[in-house]
Amino acid sequence: MFLRSLRAAVLVLAAQALYQPLVAQLQPPSTGGLPALEQQLRLLGQYKRVLLIGAHPDDEDTELLTVLVRGMGAAAAYLSLNRGEGGQNLIGGELGEELGLLRSEELLAARQLDGAQQFFTRAYDFGFSKSLDDTWDHWPKDSVLKDVVRIVRRFRPQVIVSIFSGTPRDGHGQHQAAGWAASEVFEIAGDSTRFPELLTEEGFAPWTPLKLYRSARFDTAATTITLQGGTLDPAVGQSFHQIAMRGRSLHRSQDMGQLQHIGPSVIRLALIKDRTGKGTSGIFEGIDTTLAGTPDAATLKPADRANLDRALQRYNAKLAEARAAISPTEAAKVPALLISARSDLWEAAKGIRPTGPEEDFEGEAGRLGDVIARSSNLLVDAYSDDSSVVPGQELRATASVWNAGATAQAVDLCFVSPSLGWRLDVDSTASVAVPMAIHRGTCLGLGDSGWQPLNKGGGELAPNTVASARLRLKVPEKWKPTTPYFLREPRDGDLYRWDPANRSSWGLPFEDPPFKVEAQVPLGSGTGYLPREVVYRTNDQARGEIRSPVNVVSRIDVKLQPETELWPVGGGARKFVVTLTHGARDSTRGKLTLSVPKGWSAPAAQPFHFSREGERASFSFTLRPPPKLTAGSYEVFAIARDDAGNSYGGGSLTIAYSHIRPRSYYRDAKSTIHSASLTLPHMARIGYIRGAADRIPEALQTVGLKVELLDGKALDRTDLSSFRAIIVGPRAYETDPDLPGNNDNLLAFARKGGLVLVQYQQYAFFLNDYAPYPLTVGSRAPGTTTVSTTRRGSPSVGGTALLGGHDRVTDETADVTPVQPVSPVLLRPNRIGPGDWAGWVQERGLYFAHSWDPQYHSVLTMHDPGDPPLEGGLLIAKVGSGTYVYTGLSFFRQLPAGVPGAFRLFANLLALAEAKSVSSAP
Repeated sequence: MFLRSLRAAVLVLAAQALYQPLVAQLQPPSTGGLPALEQQLRLLGQYKRVLLIGAHPDDEDTELLTVLVRGMGAAAAYLSLNRGEGGQNLIGGELGEELGLLRSEELLAARQLDGAQQFFTRAYDFGFSKSLDDTWDHWPKDSVLKDVVRIVRRFRPQVIVSIFSGTPRDGHGQHQAAGWAASEVFEIAGDSTRFPELLTEEGFAPWTPLKLYRSARFDTAATTITLQGGTLDPAVGQSFHQIAMRGRSLHRSQDMGQLQHIGPSVIRLALIKDRTGKGTSGIFEGIDTTLAGTPDAATLKPADRANLDRALQRYNAKLAEARAAISPTEAAKVPALLISARSDLWEAAKGIRPTGPEEDFEGEAGRLGDVIARSSNLLVDAYSDDSSVVPGQELRATASVWNAGATAQAVDLCFVSPSLGWRLDVDSTASVAVPMAIHRGTCLGLGDSGWQPLNKGGGELAPNTVASARLRLKVPEKWKPTTPYFLREPRDGDLYRWDPANRSSWGLPFEDPPFKVEAQVPLGSGTGYLPREVVYRTNDQARGEIRSPVNVVSRIDVKLQPETELWPVGGGARKFVVTLTHGARDSTRGKLTLSVPKGWSAPAAQPFHFSREGERASFSFTLRPPPKLTAGSYEVFAIARDDAGNSYGGGSLTIAYSHIRPRSYYRDAKSTIHSASLTLPHMARIGYIRGAADRIPEALQTVGLKVELLDGKALDRTDLSSFRAIIVGPRAYETDPDLPGNNDNLLAFARKGGLVLVQYQQYAFFLNDYAPYPLTVGSRAPGTTTVSTTRRGSPSVGGTALLGGHDRVTDETADVTPVQPVSPVLLRPNRIGPGDWAGWVQERGLYFAHSWDPQYHSVLTMHDPGDPPLEGGLLIAKVGSGTYVYTGLSFFRQLPAGVPGAFRLFANLLALAEAKSVSSAP
């Protein structure tokens, strides 16, 4: 029964088994060298599993994960309830689901350093929540709990570590939810009456963790054990803390860069519950962490226990010899030692029956086989001739195996994309059709003329020899463009609806890549596996080799701009631009149309003709609203129909940054039009300094305002007198390195009669006194001191900002009341009333001023349920002959979403400059 082929019978493991090694394979092939081999050997010969549970991608304790995996040889994982879609983005314009993709990839980049696995639930990050009850209003509690139970039963940890306490002291309501879920799953994961369908439908049997810890990094007084992150990892030459801070710094979208301090670094944990009754002195104290303590071993008959113990003693002794041989001069001994150790492991496993999806002894044998294969100095590569392929057409690729060792090596080359059929051109002389099996696929073995269909066994690959096969794969017509499994269905509120056809991927960051090869090293009655994703490679003259994933794309990729727009009632015609990109290698003809709301006149269809892959064309459509367009929301769709009768209504987008793997997804070509009454101020020029995740300039341009992009340098080099207003985007004082140094020029512009409108900024803005008069933000925690510097970096007398939280209104439906009903901002050119606060998304605002100089006057008051009124969301002050505005209202979310009331209020703020003129005098 102890056969690795049993892994194929456990469908839920199929994606996980290959995913972890593949996510980093956009680099050229490598064995990882001795450091990687040494790290893999640390994980063998023991059974240690720890699951960390938090709410967001950057909540994880990266240092603890690093110590567990790299220091203790444990299998560790982080379960994030959501993907961070409701956060902000320091490095780009992605928000919402796009930000969730970026932050998921940042987690995986960090996991490549610390070695842990990554999981998620279906929860969508809806934004900041001030209470647990508010969080459960967005997330069905039982659904989130079921997802957490699924991961615990799948991963089967002995130890759970909760990042949060589950109490109000966690602050964020989503943090509280994560703390509650960790405590609750510890109690019920082993209860067969809770979520029994996880066993009957998905194969996950009940599992009872033994210990529950809570991170004590926020509550050091509760510490019961400490771990040392300041220990040097000899394989890397850095401490676990340094490695962890490298990983932490990969959360670039969240402004999480960290220094890599050397020396001691303490990790603190608090023991909350202990089913062993004796585990107070160490995280695994009281837990049998040997292979004899695995659930599989518990199935042995008493007569087999003695044989198990003797065989494991021999097995661990040989692993120790292999670890001692990790050096340039001794490493050649490692494969033979591990092959011998494998025989002892098989002997120990006699009589064992697998008990769950991880199949503990079988998993150990599999990991050992993979280490043997990797230590044999075989390198595998697979690359295609294109970065994309259209359903119904061929993907052409080359797969190669290089024996870089000193002895001949038996090896098979397998093609493991499930349910697909590869067609292979072998050595340019024969074309062989190879049908695919449902799980591992059909393999080729080495014969006299190169790779041949494998029947009884292949030959050996000689030392310093490369064997290659050219592949042709016809992608099924039914395949859809590449999109992560959790984005293929519309969400149920703030809960993803996972693709039922990808059940094996549920809870994983992403499904396994669709195009893969695998070198298999026969090891007697077992096999070692070296998987490799088929990628696209190209040469950049400046950077050298660049690799990217291969994606399935539409024959016709359709994108419609603008995606969201506000149309003033009574306005005229608007232009829409549709961009078509041809994904196929042959030619395609057809017609492009706009599908418009009922009662609207559709513009005439336009023909298209493409004859080569990658060809692109843009088409302009003028859309006229009905004569009596009423306020409301409308949708317009772009549809391309080819002459064969096929329709295409969307396109692929890619999230790509240098620190993550590129991730593509498909989106409908749809534009949402919000129609409302809107009067704009008469302004010739408006300057805009873009901030973080800031698409406001484009939103303002769509309604007819003349916005020109500036940057911090322009404040020093440009004659600003022709501008009536300069708008500073959210967090621009962080994202624009030249803005702080030229802030005096911005204030001088205001003093000469200009309008300066500053959107929400974080602590540095307040600490460095960039506003013309003092402002504070946040509320100081008990026992802390006020910290502040002037804009030149010296201490400020009395401090001008308070650190520790900030005032915000998270309820996007919160009532808003004028502080000064006769304020011009509320009267002209648009009269602001209760209806203007409808339809806001995610929140009212954040980083409200906490206190302010009397020179400012407040315009609005609002608050979340149960909170005191907040008046710091919109402040206006006279500065010389001009005006200065600070606002925490989240215009950066509202204007790109086309929220009518937000546009009307923003127009009124700009109108403060309407009667002003800016002097050009120095």
